[in-house]
Amino acid sequence: MQGVVSYPPGTARQLTMSTLAFIRPVLRPGDRVLDIGCGEGFVLAELASAHEVTGVDIADHRATRLPRFALYDGLRLPFADGSYDVSLLAFVLHHVPNDLKPVLVREARRVSRRAIVVLEDTPRTLLDRIACHLHGRAYRRKVGSTAGFGFYDPARWEAFFAQLELRVVTSTAFSRFRRDWRRPWARTCFVLEPWDGRPRTAGELS
Repeated sequence: MQGVVSYPPGTARQLTMSTLAFIRPVLRPGDRVLDIGCGEGFVLAELASAHEVTGVDIADHRATRLPRFALYDGLRLPFADGSYDVSLLAFVLHHVPNDLKPVLVREARRVSRRAIVVLEDTPRTLLDRIACHLHGRAYRRKVGSTAGFGFYDPARWEAFFAQLELRVVTSTAFSRFRRDWRRPWARTCFVLEPWDGRPRTAGELS
């Protein structure tokens, strides 16, 4: 499906290509990929020609065709242990209440054999924090939720992942204008692997 995905007018293609630039280097030929909170589905649609892909979300927001899609409750993934090589959490975790974030990340760890890729808004300044808070409130109104939400800075995310026995293989800051010049807040891509006590290098994930 790569190269034939149809995008609506606006920034959807730009945002998708920005996300893919961080995800593709982690993938190996034939990987099974799970996108947790896949939204409109454009990232998976672009990956579908080279990988077996599945999307899950709490509601069906798909704007493109996906080979496999399932609704889930936002916490428990309906898949067996180790079902996927790589799982994606792209701009999802900040919408999950802080006390429930560990539940979802443990589920991602459970179903992922090799890696989890997390892309997140990671506010570093007061303006970042204000913008992220407004974004979070707007999303809550969109989905009709009154639950709390939280944005972490990179150091807090890394400590959070370590508590869940996930090793941060790489932590890469975005350029503020890389995704959308109208939303220039700080973002970070984390590539994680389940910790098994054996030292590994970033090259083992390429």
